[in-house]
Amino acid sequence: MSGQSGVRNERRRSPARRPRANIAPPPEQRRFKPQPARVYKRRRWGAFYLMLLLVLLFIRCCVPSEHDREMKARQEFFESLAPTASVEASESVDKSRPVEIIIPAIGVRANFSDGACRFHHGVLDPESSSEACIFTAENKPYQLPGSAAEDIVVVAGQADGDGLAVFSKLWSDSAGEAGVSLNDALYLRTEASGDKWLKYQATDFHSAEEEGLSQSADIWGAGPMPGRLLTISAIQPEGAGAGSGSGSGQVRNAVVGWQFTGVVPAEAVRE
Repeated sequence: MSGQSGVRNERRRSPARRPRANIAPPPEQRRFKPQPARVYKRRRWGAFYLMLLLVLLFIRCCVPSEHDREMKARQEFFESLAPTASVEASESVDKSRPVEIIIPAIGVRANFSDGACRFHHGVLDPESSSEACIFTAENKPYQLPGSAAEDIVVVAGQADGDGLAVFSKLWSDSAGEAGVSLNDALYLRTEASGDKWLKYQATDFHSAEEEGLSQSADIWGAGPMPGRLLTISAIQPEGAGAGSGSGSGQVRNAVVGWQFTGVVPAEAVRE
């Protein structure tokens, strides 16, 4: 009897095994539920617009625009104006205020005024009719001229219909065109250059009637433009005397772009 009771006690102590719970979702929850037609339509249009956006981004990144091609062509032209053997390429001139300007093609030879160019109403309007002026400003990247100028040099002078002002021959307001031609030379003598001259060549021309002149990337660039110089003709309104800087109309600016090509001795400057 005792042996049987021991077996019975062991059976009582063995834990009963419980069946595992069925955690799988019911069949009706596992089946794919079709969506309304408008959901598939939205997905197709979304995929289409995504592909279209990717194609447009590819075109913008990999295919140059007309403006990009023009800027590349202009940069290549600037690079083609590298100093030649006749230019003293080894010479360097520190940046400093300009003293004198010569543009032989139109017979311009003038000194620079002591002060900076006058600027108001959104245009350059130099005070002196007989002298050029250099334009610099704390909020602008414009440089004083030198062989290693990191950005644009801006030189301005008055222009009038009487031909008496310093830059009158640089731009013909009646003809709407520059008085100089492509590759014509401009020379600057500065405080640091001594008896040597910084030489530039004409590269581009922009009428005062050109729309967006003050914001044009073709003129001012989209970034630093080392060695570039701009001569700006301050075309006086009709009825304004030379040097008055006032009159019945608004002063307008025409622009000629130039590129630095080297430092030359005084005897190389031909007027």
